[in-house]
Amino acid sequence: MASIVVAMLLGCGPTAKEKKVIEDLTSNMKTVCVGRYLMNVPHDVKINGQVKLFYGLDESFKTVDVSIDSPDSTVSAMRAKVDAEAEEIDKGDKNWETKKSMLLEYRVIDDHTIYLRKQAAGEMAASSRHEVHILVGRTQLVLTADSYEGVPEAGRFEPGGKVETPEQVAARLLKIAREIRAYDTPEKAGPGYCLGPVVIDSDQDEEQGDSYMTIDKHPDLLLTAYSKGLTPDQPDDQLAQRVKDAADYSQIHVLRNGDVALGGMRGHEWIARVTDEHDDTLLWLVAESMRSDPALVRPYLSVNVHTGGQLVRGPDAGTYVSSSLTPKEGMALWDAMIPSIRLRPDAMRLNGNGNRTSP
Repeated sequence: MASIVVAMLLGCGPTAKEKKVIEDLTSNMKTVCVGRYLMNVPHDVKINGQVKLFYGLDESFKTVDVSIDSPDSTVSAMRAKVDAEAEEIDKGDKNWETKKSMLLEYRVIDDHTIYLRKQAAGEMAASSRHEVHILVGRTQLVLTADSYEGVPEAGRFEPGGKVETPEQVAARLLKIAREIRAYDTPEKAGPGYCLGPVVIDSDQDEEQGDSYMTIDKHPDLLLTAYSKGLTPDQPDDQLAQRVKDAADYSQIHVLRNGDVALGGMRGHEWIARVTDEHDDTLLWLVAESMRSDPALVRPYLSVNVHTGGQLVRGPDAGTYVSSSLTPKEGMALWDAMIPSIRLRPDAMRLNGNGNRTSP
């Protein structure tokens, strides 16, 4: 019965117009590096993203967040942007406790690195947020972490209860900043976690990141790839179970629901056409891996493509639209991308014995 419903929804084959859209999306795809994986995407895709890096495991660990601030910047543009941020903080509201500026430190390390430490409104004077702004190639990144030395009961903010000094946090950020590099060829990016056109190889013990991909021709389309290295499988929270829980929604027309290979791992995919409260037609295409032996070399992976709904970018941001892709177009794009996902051959660093290192 399910196959009959899908056939009725999709018809006998793509129209001439759909064939043209499909050809434009899939005939000239490029390979991109996403986390520890490679995947093929339309040639005009733009990538942004962020990742949380973990150092140490179990109850004692530290984290650093790294995000793309601008995918196409220069030394002068980065300096102007961070200068403006520092000036805005310095001239803004004062700390409620010290009555002084919430800009605590601003230091130009070199042409490609700027360090900034600040407080947030309502925070105690002893706590602060550290930022390191760096330019790697043409990609402007910001690394952030917090310090709580001197805050009463600060141990509850720090995993393991060990409180770092501001100097220790700053040193960790600057060290990691030096371990981020640009690459030219995704297939040869080298060991580490790919975040857009850079790769982070700082001996992190765990990583949890999102890559966001957009296409200017389809401003309603958002492709996200989320990965986390050491997340154990939670059968009750897997996609197959969530799909089952949502099966009674009448506005959801399931086009495909079943097993799929995802990055060399067993996975599940779910594809549906949805009618939202604005009577707009949306497409949801979702796949996630299911593996019993988590490791950085086998990261959990979730890939999502959403089209239609509220626009979040472009001149029409805030408006609601129907999907710019038909189900046939969306599924053709999906079927060109999902089978292409594979682990990068050099994603993991080798130890002295020639074996891949992973927790």
